[in-house]
Amino acid sequence: MQSFRRYCDPFTNHHCMTMQEWGVYWQAIGVLATVFFGLFGLYKIFQELRRLNEQRDKDRTDKETSAKLKRTEFFLNQHRRLFDNSELYEVLCLIDSDDAKLAMQEMWDKKRKFLTFFEEIALLVKSEQINKEVAFYMFGYYARCAKHGKNFNEGINLSEEYWWLFYEFVKESEEYFEKHKDNPPQSMSL
Repeated sequence: MQSFRRYCDPFTNHHCMTMQEWGVYWQAIGVLATVFFGLFGLYKIFQELRRLNEQRDKDRTDKETSAKLKRTEFFLNQHRRLFDNSELYEVLCLIDSDDAKLAMQEMWDKKRKFLTFFEEIALLVKSEQINKEVAFYMFGYYARCAKHGKNFNEGINLSEEYWWLFYEFVKESEEYFEKHKDNPPQSMSL
């Protein structure tokens, strides 16, 4: 008969077992260590994925903010252009009252330039590069004055076939002003 040698716990010398019995304990300790390190690894992976998602969200928000600032800067430059350009500003000063000076021949090219400005704005609205409500609020009044001004229409062919974008912009801005008679919408933003 074969005798099995017993090995005792070095700390207490009371737990004496065979090597096979000790192997079961070491195997259990190994399984527990594997589970512990596996859970710790999963936790670290989860943390890293969350950090990457937060970074991606931050990058997206930063890009959106940057794009919004660029759109705002571009829009304000267009608005400023209306006032800084001497020819556009000259027409702008006369358009409210449809001043008789608008019918004079030296104003015809300036009025074409004025209409071209509004066609550019209309094109930007149509391609969704600027918010249409903001464009209607900021430029719609002047475009409507131009379309309906008797003196403004003198000396230029303001037919829709040549100025389709302008007419479309005026039509939509009139609908906008009809819808928002009292105030612009609170949600307006660039």
